[in-house]
Amino acid sequence: MPLKRCTLLFVEDDTLAQEQIKMILEDDVKEFYQAYDGKTGLQLYYDKKPDIIITDINLPFVNGLELAAQIKKENSSQPIIIMSANDDRDTILNSINLGNNGFIAKPVDLDLLYERLNTIAKILQKERLSRQSTKLKLKKLYNIAYYDPLTKLYSMTYLHKQVQKLLKNEKTHNFALFCIDIVNFKNINETYGYQIGDQILQDMAKKISKATPADTLIVRKSDDQFLLLLQNYNAKEELIETAQNLLEYCSQTLQINKKRLSYSSKVAIVQFPQDTKDINELFFLLNNTLENIKKASRKNYSFADENFVEIQEKNTDIITITPTLQWNKQYQQLFNKDKEIILTKKEMRLLTLLFSKTNYQATHEEITHYLWGASYLDKKENIKTLIKTLRKKLPYNFISNVFSIGYKIQFLKN
Repeated sequence: MPLKRCTLLFVEDDTLAQEQIKMILEDDVKEFYQAYDGKTGLQLYYDKKPDIIITDINLPFVNGLELAAQIKKENSSQPIIIMSANDDRDTILNSINLGNNGFIAKPVDLDLLYERLNTIAKILQKERLSRQSTKLKLKKLYNIAYYDPLTKLYSMTYLHKQVQKLLKNEKTHNFALFCIDIVNFKNINETYGYQIGDQILQDMAKKISKATPADTLIVRKSDDQFLLLLQNYNAKEELIETAQNLLEYCSQTLQINKKRLSYSSKVAIVQFPQDTKDINELFFLLNNTLENIKKASRKNYSFADENFVEIQEKNTDIITITPTLQWNKQYQQLFNKDKEIILTKKEMRLLTLLFSKTNYQATHEEITHYLWGASYLDKKENIKTLIKTLRKKLPYNFISNVFSIGYKIQFLKN
């Protein structure tokens, strides 16, 4: 019976009426609260939040209609039954206007009272079921949006949300993003099956948790990648230690059908605010750093700041470009160490624009506007001629190669 699940507050100053109603209803409700005046009734309402309230009108301190009015002001849907010997028309109308759930005249008709109480209890039961259903749906949607069903880790949607919060928070001093890539995971899936691949991913999720500080946010990005968010570290050495722990924990040899399966990982790291303060560039640099580390067979982890090309301004007229990616010999051919690359201010401005554009593409109009706006280019000067001159000064395919390996251009003044 739904009434059994309801709590009830009875406000009545007549002691005999209190005891009679309590004796009748106490066993039919979950909890039965009593108040002998309107002030105590209000206090019990705030303390206990009863499902149903029955109140007399003529009460000490605060009368029943005032009590109902205050409660309805806070919770307009609160079920209240007015009970009184005063059955004049104005009193009944005032009770109805307050939105109460009925008026019962004294002496009380018990059948009518039970009918009202059961009707209210059924309505409350339906509302509870509806709220529970809504909560379950919201929880399901939340889990779909913010959790990975296989590893039970957070999703990329949740990570982006947390990073955005950190960027907006003035108290955020620093944080680092790690990307862990399982080497040749596609081949593992194709050779041993997706069931084995799923086992490896679940195992990786547990190992990453053991290898990182307790407050680390761990996210599954894709089939072969995990992302980590570390906040408020004190020095770069802490990030290096975490990267080394991850590499140690996330390399494994498994015995599958009398065959030994080995897998290892690569780790890329980007730092805020050292590398960038822009959320899109944070993830862009992280991805490109990972691509670089995957091409470097001897190195298993790398920071984004190891993938910079420095463009150093020597004076107002010329700049010098030098590489800092010393560990990856594959790309050193882009530069001639014995010869500086000298660019004019106009050529430098053009190069910065090319490197700053999404997908590294800039239209003729954008280039013209960019250079004209800074008064570095005569409006009569031909942009195409400037680009041809720039290409001649740079090593062969410099721009396309630097873009493809994910360098970031950094400008430094002497």
